[in-house]
Amino acid sequence: MKGQKMLSLLLVACMALFLIACGQASDEAKTVSSDTMEGRTIRPMKPGVYTETVKGVHDGMVVEVTLSEKRIDKVEILKHSETAGVSDVALEKMPKDIVEQQSIAIDTVSGASYTSNGILNAVKAAIEEAGGNVADFDVRQAAAAAQGESERPALGSPSIPSTWDMSYDIVVVGGGFAGLAATHSAADSGAKTLLIDKMPFVGGNSQINGGVYAAYTSTLASEFQKKLNLPPDTAEKHIEDTIKGGDYMGDIALVKNLVYGSPFYLNLLLDNGLKVRESLTRPGGHYGYRTYTTIHGVGSDIVQVQKKLVAKTDATVMTNTKMVQIYRDTKGEGRVLGIRVETENGFKNVEAKKGVILCTGGFSGNVAMRSEYVPTLTEDLPTTNHVGATGEGIRMAQEVGADILHMCYIQLYPFANPDNGVLDSYAVIPFSGPSAGVVYVDTNGKRYVNEGERRDVCSKAAQDTGSFPTFCIFGEKIAKEGGFISASQLEGGIEAERIFKADSLEELAAIINGHTYKNQNVNMPATNLVQTIKTHNGYVANGNDPDFGKVIDKGIMMKIEYGPYYAIPQWPSVHHTMGGLKISPKTEVQDIWGHVIPGLYAAGECVGGVHGTNRLGSNAVADCVSHGYIAGQYAATGGLPDFVPKQ
Repeated sequence: MKGQKMLSLLLVACMALFLIACGQASDEAKTVSSDTMEGRTIRPMKPGVYTETVKGVHDGMVVEVTLSEKRIDKVEILKHSETAGVSDVALEKMPKDIVEQQSIAIDTVSGASYTSNGILNAVKAAIEEAGGNVADFDVRQAAAAAQGESERPALGSPSIPSTWDMSYDIVVVGGGFAGLAATHSAADSGAKTLLIDKMPFVGGNSQINGGVYAAYTSTLASEFQKKLNLPPDTAEKHIEDTIKGGDYMGDIALVKNLVYGSPFYLNLLLDNGLKVRESLTRPGGHYGYRTYTTIHGVGSDIVQVQKKLVAKTDATVMTNTKMVQIYRDTKGEGRVLGIRVETENGFKNVEAKKGVILCTGGFSGNVAMRSEYVPTLTEDLPTTNHVGATGEGIRMAQEVGADILHMCYIQLYPFANPDNGVLDSYAVIPFSGPSAGVVYVDTNGKRYVNEGERRDVCSKAAQDTGSFPTFCIFGEKIAKEGGFISASQLEGGIEAERIFKADSLEELAAIINGHTYKNQNVNMPATNLVQTIKTHNGYVANGNDPDFGKVIDKGIMMKIEYGPYYAIPQWPSVHHTMGGLKISPKTEVQDIWGHVIPGLYAAGECVGGVHGTNRLGSNAVADCVSHGYIAGQYAATGGLPDFVPKQ
């Protein structure tokens, strides 16, 4: 009996130990492992207690976050003024879930999203302050598994190469403004970098850009402002104009990147040889004199300097190399691992250890794609873009789960060559001229729009005239003193019959009527043109435009009162696609659930959300180079340039 009792006691003890062990195992299973949580590699952080003040429903929520080298150890709300009874659950649940799941990709509490997001923002800020990588904890899979949710289909590639033909830290796709800025930035940050372009040359659409660059300041700004009697500009005004110009649909964080990055990169270009004309203009939609014009009035001036910057690094450049697929892992964090390319020597698989940066441009040259979003943009409308602007980079990113936005916002350039839709250097003159006093007239010789309006307004107004084409009119004073027209540009335009020159307005009307435009004749009454210019001169003198409400800065805008007189034929052409991939302010591409796709970045015209419904002219270069530079540095180092404002 004693033996049986002893055996029973031993069995009971074993069962108790087993249950305790199971309980411990069960408890441990609730916590994600510290080193490779769900297959993740965690960038080491500086252990410590970080106190962050954030905004929830109200300002001033104070959150204390305790971090170890590779874990979020504790999240505690020290102070708040959140709404009682509404925010209580979030204040209790969110800190617990963040620690248990070691993730910031957790669902916010329904009805208390402001409080929930405030707590998440505090944890993100603490991770950054500790030198960590927020993306390491932005893992939806971990959160979903911990909450017992059903797993969604993995968004990625069905197969990943077992070996790679080439291996780099960073692979940049597309060699325009954004791609060249990203390549220089990444390589200059110490990353082994490859730049590829499907064309036989780098530069892309940027080569044929109008060479206009908006920056609220620069190393030349004060000198130009003093010489030209212009008021100083501010970052706040540039931000305001850009947001308003896109009907308040642009992402304010991305707009700030553009505005604050623009003078940084312009100064970099100037320091490395970029030459600009001695002028600051205020083109349509801008209300500050902030637009610089390159010496030849073409984007290739900028591209040439960017190519020199890239050449000073160890970056590799491959042309005639077309991306055909993005490789994204379907396991772990779902990281982008590299790309497949088509070269003159066949297909190659290229590893990108730190990231792929898409700078593949827009899709104005893809009639099927643009008309999918705006059915009226048929093949009958020409484009200012080169043949490579076909948008497949956006589609390939979608293929691995990337989200898109604003795809139906497609801009026409109002002043292109009416015969072929090309944006040549002469087509930049009407764009740069509103603040100097150029006048736009229809075939009846009458004004039809406020010349200082946005591009979309000017394009629509031209189309609504019922005539074809329209014309930009200016006089010798504007040509010589505006600063945005070079003598060689004027002579070349006259020789090519892209610019008409006459000693009188009556003669100018006769020359206009003596040409055909897409085989169409024009019959502009000279008396109308003369009266239009006379009336406009009066508006300039009075500083008021009662017809269209144009802003006239007296002492800066000039009259058209003596010859020679000039006219440039113009007409809208498909120009810029404002829509594209959705990115974070760090240029990380986001998926359809709003989460970052690890290892995938984007900049330039393949990105949406920067300009809203309409891009202000001369903001394109600033957007491309600023976000390209951010993408290169962030992908290479995990750090942001100093010009990026704290979000």
